[in-house]
Amino acid sequence: MQLLSKINLLKHLKIILIVGTILNLINQFNSIVNLQLQNIDYSKVVVTYFVPFAVSVYSAATIKNIEDKND
Repeated sequence: MQLLSKINLLKHLKIILIVGTILNLINQFNSIVNLQLQNIDYSKVVVTYFVPFAVSVYSAATIKNIEDKND
């Protein structure tokens, strides 16, 4: 399983930190830069970090399945 491997989990976490942070800055730039914490939509923050994680895990699992079928 892709998610259970510690090496893969670290890769997935790096991806979500980078991609999620960039996407959150794009989506909520004014609130973050002006430190208007009451205007930040925290449910969007969670989803914005979760989506890259899900895509990363799904992509890695799909590639692994393709490689396993070719062997």
